[in-house]
Amino acid sequence: MAKSGERIVKEQLENKGLKVVKIPEGDIKTVDFEIYYKHELLCYLEEKTIELTPLAWKNIDPIYSSISRHIYDAIKQFKSLNPDQVVPNVLSFTSMDQARTINDLEVTLTGHVITAGGKMRPLHNMKRLENKLFLIDLYLWFDHDQLTGHIYDEANLSRVERMLEILGLEK
Repeated sequence: MAKSGERIVKEQLENKGLKVVKIPEGDIKTVDFEIYYKHELLCYLEEKTIELTPLAWKNIDPIYSSISRHIYDAIKQFKSLNPDQVVPNVLSFTSMDQARTINDLEVTLTGHVITAGGKMRPLHNMKRLENKLFLIDLYLWFDHDQLTGHIYDEANLSRVERMLEILGLEK
């Protein structure tokens, strides 16, 4: 199913006028794509697919752990290819589960969920990511075959501003 996520992201970015080049798999873990705009390397992109996930009623929904693992894996991949962030590192999620939205990514990144009663509840298993998140400049979220959202840290705006403009995304 991950290949379908890669295909979706590739098609959507190409429809925005970008050249999407698949990086061949090798012995060293690397990211999925180089993204070019007018013959200039714009960014590196790793795509992660969120599969249909059953609900877990006994503990925290496993989606946060799943997204966290994907982020952790992507950080390792970006670290091996582009640790100095010569160009932005972009992590793209393709959700094949209608119940999973960009809000789940936001909860994972912040480490806090808002309960039905309106209280903030920390997710304790998210601590291992917080000091490494700087390696990812921009997150893109696709619901099936549509780009539906994006997240970036304000500190990274200068690094991702051009990409946001090319993709027609709000700052």
